[in-house]
Amino acid sequence: YMGSLLRNLGIATKLNDGADRLDLRPVDLNALVDRVVGRHRPIARMLGVELNHAVPEETRSTSSDVTLLEQALSNLVDNAVRYNTPGGHVAVVLDHQAGRFTLTVTDDGPGVPAGDLVRLNERRFRGEAARTRRPDGHGLGLSIAAEAAARVGCTLSFRASPGGGLTAEISGNLVAP
Repeated sequence: YMGSLLRNLGIATKLNDGADRLDLRPVDLNALVDRVVGRHRPIARMLGVELNHAVPEETRSTSSDVTLLEQALSNLVDNAVRYNTPGGHVAVVLDHQAGRFTLTVTDDGPGVPAGDLVRLNERRFRGEAARTRRPDGHGLGLSIAAEAAARVGCTLSFRASPGGGLTAEISGNLVAP
């Protein structure tokens, strides 16, 4: 928890410094997914949540600031794992189509009320259910994910998962590896 909070505060500082500090370069999205899932797998296991991922066989890349993009995805996975329930599942999928990529994080946890979906990227917003389930949160993770994704030219969207839970998607442009 403390490591995650410190990483979020570091990224928040970088975001507040402005776009001129971005380090844009080719980012291997397959490796990014592997790193993020690997980092969260021990936490998921400890909480009784199954964490799986899927990436294409062929490497997919984007031009991005790897620190910001990785933190955005990491925050989405962290949120999906920590707000899930024991026995729950989280899937991270990298997909691509027509020169674009989508990083999808889907969970089967308790989900988010429809009225709260549009507010998930607001800094310090925490719905009533989230405050009840995890009173120690600060409402930074998803807002940092949204701001980091936007800063590197990606979009972040949220929707209810079929059968409950939450689906978050980061989308952006692919580049040749």
